[in-house]
Amino acid sequence: MIIPEVDMLAVSKNSRVQRGAIVGYVLPGLNMVDYGDIARIDQYYLDCQRYRDFYRDPHGKMPKPERFRQYQGRCGTKLDKSFGTLMLPPQWREERNPIVYPVPYGIQMDMDKHYRTLLMGTHSGSTHTAFKR
Repeated sequence: MIIPEVDMLAVSKNSRVQRGAIVGYVLPGLNMVDYGDIARIDQYYLDCQRYRDFYRDPHGKMPKPERFRQYQGRCGTKLDKSFGTLMLPPQWREERNPIVYPVPYGIQMDMDKHYRTLLMGTHSGSTHTAFKR
């Protein structure tokens, strides 16, 4: 069985047309929107999609996007200053034992009898298998 291969150039061209619709999605003229930041995010998204197309190409015809030709570190972000402390093993400490109050023994149960009298039986003298309560 021969599996047909995909022409990634045609697929990428069609995908770029569909992905281009997101570029003008934000309404113009809004004061609270930073359009430069939106354009930068959209361009990063399109570059990531081109990078994905580059890796899906079985023949190596797709060019690698310029943004991904050099190593930018992990996701292009700088490491957090607390990263070194996160890599250290956790420091354990002894926690104090919880306060446990003693169980009050000797309380009376139902029928105003002590629990020992409820659980205790006496032997019947008339038969060896009967007990009195």
